[in-house]
Order: sequence, then structure tokens, then C-alpha cells
Amino acid sequence: MISVIIPYWNAEQWIERCINSLKVQQGDLEFILINDKSDDDSKKIAKSLIKGDKRFRHYENANAKGVSGARNTGLDKAKGEWITFLDADDELMPDAWKVFERMICWKENILQANHVRQYNNPDREVNKRPSNKGLYDFDAMPNWWCMVWNKLIRKDFIGDTRFIEGLQYGEDEIFVLDLMAKDDKIHHTLINTVTVLRHYDNPKSLTARKQRDREGLIAQAHAIEDYIMRTNNPKARQFACNLLAEHWSSKTYLRTFG
Repeated sequence: MISVIIPYWNAEQWIERCINSLKVQQGDLEFILINDKSDDDSKKIAKSLIKGDKRFRHYENANAKGVSGARNTGLDKAKGEWITFLDADDELMPDAWKVFERMICWKENILQANHVRQYNNPDREVNKRPSNKGLYDFDAMPNWWCMVWNKLIRKDFIGDTRFIEGLQYGEDEIFVLDLMAKDDKIHHTLINTVTVLRHYDNPKSLTARKQRDREGLIAQAHAIEDYIMRTNNPKARQFACNLLAEHWSSKTYLRTFG
């Protein structure tokens, strides 16, 4: 079974789109929704849409823990042998389940497929195909591969690794780096197929809020610094150093700090 973990907070404008993309999936999947103390109609919409579909399970975080805490709740509840993640304002592609079934045949710990980005302007739709299929370690991996929503990860391999709660940005970077310190390979399996449709129409998303949040970006940098200090894997340490340098020279950081 594959567990798809979907945290949400105040996503009433997007949750229906997301859930509908899950309901059309086939194969052996479960969908774990975690409400992180939404105060809009997200929960009402979600509960109505999933009613009667036994593949869905819905949980509440007693206290708002952010995306990291919600994902951790999902990891604690997941029953599948494989784990993937989805943001509530994005969608799974209609045949994502077929891609997942082909991916797990590779029997690696961390698998990656492609995604499509959909901007408000349809002329800016970009099909992201990051590389040819194959194994990529710290020496060859692009820095921006450190996200979790395009990954399929063996649950036993994740073990007790969890997201850092309270971190607004970069929580997926640290999570992936912690996993790669145990097995420094990501297997990019399928060059011509995609699993996730990424939308950029949510002004409340963390990506949209980044350029107004100096404290959050500084916390992200400190989290990477902490990882550099605690990891014993020299390749992981070097990769994290490069990642940190890239962040500080990025448009997001430069615009935020002037």
C-alpha cells in the first residue's frame, strides 16, 4: 500500500480540487488528511467530499503544529509500505497511481518522479523534467531536489525520522537530508511521466509568504547550519553547505533582506 499524506490549514478554496484528484486514483492507496486547526470551512468541505470512500482517513492536530507537525502526524498514522506527500493546494495527476506502481518496482529507498508547475498565467506552465532516470547521490543531485512532494519513500527506511516542528521553511530539505545521510541516493525513475500538478494560485501558501518573513528565512538557515554541525556524512555536510550558500544568493533571500 502507498500512503499519501495531505496536511491542510485554511484551504477551503483549494481542498476540493485536491481531494477530487485523489478520488480518481486507483491502485492500493490510502489518503491521510490532517487538519492543522483550520478556522475556515476546509474541514467541512473535506469531510463531505471523502464521506463513504474508505481509502480516506481524517485526523485533527490538537494544537496547530504547522506543516511539519501535520506531516509527522500523518507519518505516525500511515499504514502503507510507501509514503508520499501532497500539499492541499496541489493535485495528483490522474494516472499518478500507475506511476507509483512502476516506481516501486525499482526497490530503492527514495524514489523521485517529475511534476508540472501551473501558474495563474497558463502561458507559464512549465513541465519539470529534472534529469534522465538513474541514481543520484550528493555529488550529482541538484540542490532543489530537497522537496518531499515528488518523492516516494519506503516507510521502513523513514523509521523514526521526522520533520522539524516549528520550522516554516526548509523542513522538507532537512527531512530529505536526514534520510540521505542514511542512504545517499535518490533514484529518479521516470523521465517522461509526472505525478504532481503544482499550483501557484494560493497567496496563503508558505512559498508565497516567504518574501515577507525574515524570521522564517533566518530559522531555515539556522536549521541547515545545525544539520551541517550534527551530520557525520562528509558528502551530506558539503551538500548542505552548498544548499545554504544557494539560499543566501537566491532572489527570495535577496529581495527579503534588501
